[in-house]
Amino acid sequence: MHYQHRYHAGNFADVFKHVLLCGLLRALNHKDAPWAYVETHAGAGAYELRDAAQRTAAEQTGEFHDGIARLIGAAAAPEPVAAYLDVVRAMNPRWADGELRRYPGSPWFAARAARGNDRVLLCEREAAIAAELKGTLAADPRVAIHQRDGYEAPALLPPREKRGLVLVDPPFERPDEFDAVGAFMQRALGRFANGVYAVWYPYKKRFDTERFLRRLRRDCAREAINYMLETGAPSEGQMHACGVVVVNPPFAFVGEADAALPWLAQQLAQGAKAAARAEQWTPGKKS
Repeated sequence: MHYQHRYHAGNFADVFKHVLLCGLLRALNHKDAPWAYVETHAGAGAYELRDAAQRTAAEQTGEFHDGIARLIGAAAAPEPVAAYLDVVRAMNPRWADGELRRYPGSPWFAARAARGNDRVLLCEREAAIAAELKGTLAADPRVAIHQRDGYEAPALLPPREKRGLVLVDPPFERPDEFDAVGAFMQRALGRFANGVYAVWYPYKKRFDTERFLRRLRRDCAREAINYMLETGAPSEGQMHACGVVVVNPPFAFVGEADAALPWLAQQLAQGAKAAARAEQWTPGKKS
């Protein structure tokens, strides 16, 4: 195992992804009908940012200082940022005293949003991480944890609820990860065409990322919005931008997300060129 998210928990990419995730979950809850949440690469479910006894992995990189640490004290924030902050603050009851110690992973946000008849289906391949995830959420009867390769998640589709959200959030440690995500989306959409999908991706090598986006836009052939965040930081081989493609975006989500983008870009800026934007994808229409 190479990638370990505990070093990166709460960074700008986590904030961006999880704000959009909270917006999508809020939109699903606008209807009474139950939903299913499926995540391909769930991780541990929660992460230690600070510890009084020892230096944590997150403290070694310090990435959360340019992420959640910038937002946690915000007095007013647009939705869905406010919903996101409610979850993080609930995990850190002394955040107002400067004690930001833990950060929730995507499964935690989903479990907090789930109602009595909703389900949370989580895939995690690595045995040690899956064990952490079970320790975090297995007591919740709405949560099912599958120790399996996340790219096998189409086997869980379509969910019996016939509505839901699939988060595709791989670690991007494989050289062919973009191709794997594209193949996954083709299989998943073939089984659950009307589902909502959120596909997170890093923006490191421009050619590879834009090639992936062109192919995804061509192959998914569904209404979608590509949300992008650029921090404006010097790249120097590090990730300074990322995106989330939302396929079949709920109407209630779109307005809230659009309103939150400029606020997020301002709060997470690390340089003068920081920006957030949304690119509409319509089947059959070229950009």
